[in-house]
Amino acid sequence: MTSATSALWLDAIRPGMRLALPAFDCSAELVAGYADLLDARHPIHVDAAYAKTTRYGRLIAHGPLVIAKVLATLGDVFGPALQVMLGVGGWRFYGPVFVGDRVAVDCFVLDVTAAKGSSAGAVELELRVLAADGALAQRGTASVLVARAPARA
Repeated sequence: MTSATSALWLDAIRPGMRLALPAFDCSAELVAGYADLLDARHPIHVDAAYAKTTRYGRLIAHGPLVIAKVLATLGDVFGPALQVMLGVGGWRFYGPVFVGDRVAVDCFVLDVTAAKGSSAGAVELELRVLAADGALAQRGTASVLVARAPARA
């Protein structure tokens, strides 16, 4: 997570901005941990022999695992300015994320809404998940509540 000095406060955010979200690895350990935690053991995710018989030919990460991991990285961008998640919407899957792949994420600010004088505002984001080959794997939106910078004494 970023430090308080590098927080991305509401007043610095504008529609159209591109936010740098960190890439992450969809390691076998991450996928196995997700499968165990949620009892989500479809063989396409955990059985290499089975996965070879599918159209993908190898293990793929759980789609919701990728969403959760992407949303978790928002804390790295906003730091202590991030207050809560307001919603997730319109998520679509376009292609697989394979186990072992490094995933990149493009993030763009769609809208910023805050009442005048409020201490925080809603920031709507578009998130694009790119598979290791650069192809669009997932796309969706998320809204977060972001604080304004604290008043300086």
